[in-house]
Amino acid sequence: MNVIRTLLIILEAACCLSLIGLVLLQKSKSEGLGMAFGGGGNDSLFGARAGNVLTKATIGIFVIFIANTLLLGILFSGSANESLMGQAVLDVPAPVNQSAPIPPVQ
Repeated sequence: MNVIRTLLIILEAACCLSLIGLVLLQKSKSEGLGMAFGGGGNDSLFGARAGNVLTKATIGIFVIFIANTLLLGILFSGSANESLMGQAVLDVPAPVNQSAPIPPVQ
């Protein structure tokens, strides 16, 4: 079960990074950060319909991201009783005998 959780967390991180990249590459009215990172080359790379390709890819990865997030939420909600605070052992230290303070050496 831990292997599945780990793979889903890796998929979640990959989806996050992909979404960030795709959103930054898309054309905006003011050409925003897409031009700063070389987004102006999209017309020659993907053709005249580059906006549609990037938009469809963004929507597809977003659907995967939401489904993965819901699945991770379901997997981790079953282990709500296994929280770190629930597992913590309260070690109360024994009281220390306090002696009189040591006077400073002169």
